[in-house]
Amino acid sequence: MRLILEIRSGPAVGQTIAVESGHSVTVGRTSRADVVFADDNHMSGLHFVAVSDEKGCVLRDLNSSNGTLLNGAKVATAPLSHGDTIVAGQTIFLVHVADKTAEVAAAQTVVGPIQITPQARLLAMLRKEFQPLYAILDAAVEPDVLKVLYESKAECQSLYEGPQGAQLAHFAPYLVRLPADSVLLETLVEKAWGKNWGVYLTCAAEFQALRTHLRSYLMVQLPSGHQVYFRFYDPRVMRVYLPTCNTRETNQFFGPIKYYLVEAEKPDNLLQFTNSGHRTDVKTVDLTTSAAPAEKPPAPRPDAPTIAWMEKPMPEEPR
Repeated sequence: MRLILEIRSGPAVGQTIAVESGHSVTVGRTSRADVVFADDNHMSGLHFVAVSDEKGCVLRDLNSSNGTLLNGAKVATAPLSHGDTIVAGQTIFLVHVADKTAEVAAAQTVVGPIQITPQARLLAMLRKEFQPLYAILDAAVEPDVLKVLYESKAECQSLYEGPQGAQLAHFAPYLVRLPADSVLLETLVEKAWGKNWGVYLTCAAEFQALRTHLRSYLMVQLPSGHQVYFRFYDPRVMRVYLPTCNTRETNQFFGPIKYYLVEAEKPDNLLQFTNSGHRTDVKTVDLTTSAAPAEKPPAPRPDAPTIAWMEKPMPEEPR
């Protein structure tokens, strides 16, 4: 019999572990295991072993701290059947059992650490740690933005209004809601991360209230007195601008928003901006590891723009 464990949760979702007849595979959090889930802090160093032989397939718990669940019940040793569900730590596995000659789609033998890409780790974080989640996507940067949005049927709306706003639809910034189960979120992480399509943010406000808040910063007044559009939703702009904000600007710009989440210059890093109450704090999250070390806010660049916020609201039509 051939045993296949399909990973159904976490950053490694979709990957599979194949156990050939006459072999076994240990699963755990440390390098002592054959298959390592270093990101799952609730999994034991050696959590369970799966065995496949001519008599059938067996699951055996390895004295794990939180236990191994088979179909919702803790087990020490139990036979495995096709369609069973195993839970170890925060990771869920779906069991496939097949004859040696049977084909199982996407099955692959995994030995050693599960390979988790930065995008997979980012997707898991956005789904679990940063809800309610929104994104502001810039159609002016990438023509595919509108195509992706329309095909997804997600709740979204341009930040522009009026007849001229309609004329600028192909160049507008779009606010889109991204719930944890959003298929669009997965598409954006895989296709757009590191390509300056826009920024993410976490906010508990209703969609239209958030849109109204964001619209109030589409235009700013430069020290010279000129009014210009402020493309704050471009990661390259936000990375430079936010660290330069004083207390008033920080409080105004965040408003109901808890976090701004921005790709760093190196897309293996995520910048998490937070309003500390008197400045913008930033934490750099390394997407190549399970750790998320905090860093001090970067010093403002010498060429960082100084912007005075407009006291009057943005006009209904862009011009």
